[in-house]
Amino acid sequence: MITKDRKFNSKILLFGEYSLMKGSMALSIPFEKFFGQLLFDPSSPGKQSNHYSTVYLKEYLNYLDHNGFSNEIDTILFKKDIENGLIFECNIPISYGLGSSGAIVASVYNSYAKQKSNDLYALQNLFSRMESHYHGNSSGIDPLVSYINKPILIKDTGELVTTEVPKVGEDKRSGIFLIDTKTTGETQPLVSWFFNEYKKKSFKDKFQNHTIPSTNKCIKHLLNNDTANLLTEIKRLSTLTYEVLKPMIPNNIRNEWETGLKTNEYYLKLCGSGGGGMMLGFTNDLKKSIRTFDNFATHIINN
Repeated sequence: MITKDRKFNSKILLFGEYSLMKGSMALSIPFEKFFGQLLFDPSSPGKQSNHYSTVYLKEYLNYLDHNGFSNEIDTILFKKDIENGLIFECNIPISYGLGSSGAIVASVYNSYAKQKSNDLYALQNLFSRMESHYHGNSSGIDPLVSYINKPILIKDTGELVTTEVPKVGEDKRSGIFLIDTKTTGETQPLVSWFFNEYKKKSFKDKFQNHTIPSTNKCIKHLLNNDTANLLTEIKRLSTLTYEVLKPMIPNNIRNEWETGLKTNEYYLKLCGSGGGGMMLGFTNDLKKSIRTFDNFATHIINN
């Protein structure tokens, strides 16, 4: 296949799911195991491809054309390339919380932006509007992480900064891993549930006074490479998630979630909005924990 664009990696929201919407810090990183890329289909030289992604690219082009993006995105060239066999090759699982739509947005911007920007806030604002086609409402963070291919820290003030995430544990035993629940999760119904629950004083108080401070502590411990305190705080956050956001935990992994909290062998947390897709695991014995999840596909992130 003829490459149109570079590969754009998936993303993992390590911390900040739901709490980011209520003022917490958040940390999102690129994950190169999964990626998407604009290509020209060699089986359709000079003509529109029958590849499954063609219909989605045409729908996205239509969205950009009818929502005021012509000053920023060269939709004429985009349309011409689709007619000449442009496709989006992607191995990022859909509805898994790994930023498949963010990779598409980053790719289209990189290939068709009339004038590229290096300003994080300008990019986030544009990406937020561009990704709204897929989610109805987007923070723009997923495409931003995919585009710049660096971890992004969102401070509790809202400030965006690029950062470096240290490897977890100098003992080479600790680590972070992904668990494939083999189910998909739809973001919008879960977000609606969260906002409805947040109207309740008891829910709001627990979330504001416990979940958000715990999230912020986890991020600080991780960036400071303080593995011992990170795991202690992860256990607290995992417990809070089980108590406060239980509908976001797929049924087929709840037993494993409880087991981790009881045995202290590992601790699980949401990866994005939850409901399905991937879950995150934190452990001080990576090899042992990976064996525990033999019935699930796992991917090591950082160790």
